[in-house]
Parts: sequence; structure tokens; C-alpha cells
Amino acid sequence: MSFKIDGSNPDNLSNKVLSERETRKRMLKHARDIGCESDMVLLMDKYDRLLRNCTNKKERDDIAQVAIFAIYNLLGRGGELYVDGKLVYKEK
Repeated sequence: MSFKIDGSNPDNLSNKVLSERETRKRMLKHARDIGCESDMVLLMDKYDRLLRNCTNKKERDDIAQVAIFAIYNLLGRGGELYVDGKLVYKEK
């Protein structure tokens, strides 16, 4: 069974904005399903620590984008990656 999610398929997208808690819960569940839950926990801890020590908005936004891309890679990629409505990566 494949757990890869194609982000370029509109059927896999939702306009509903989830809370951070719910988003993390779903990402951890997906990571558990594909066997990389411990790696996901380590990634979240790493970027939480970086964001906690960050003092300006530009730097926070940049760290968040790197974290999003790292999570995207960990979960197996799939199609296009949009952050804040902007395309930041497209699968070739």
C-alpha cells in the first residue's frame, strides 16, 4: 500500500486550515504509518528549538520554510510543495 500523497492533485488538497496541534498530530500519524515517526519527532524538535531562539520575523519565516521542506522530504515528497500560496518546489 502506497502512502505517498500527490500535492499536485486537487483531490488531495483542502482549503480547511487546521490548528498547529492538529497539523502536527496528522503529520506524526502519517510518519508512523510510513515508518519514520522517530525521525519526524527529531525534525520537529530541531526546528522548534531554532524557532524558539529566533528574534526576527524574516528569520522565523526562513526557518519555517526549511522545516517544511525537510518534513516534505521525510514524508516522501509528492508533486508540488506550496508554502503560503507560493510554489517552492516542483517534482521533476
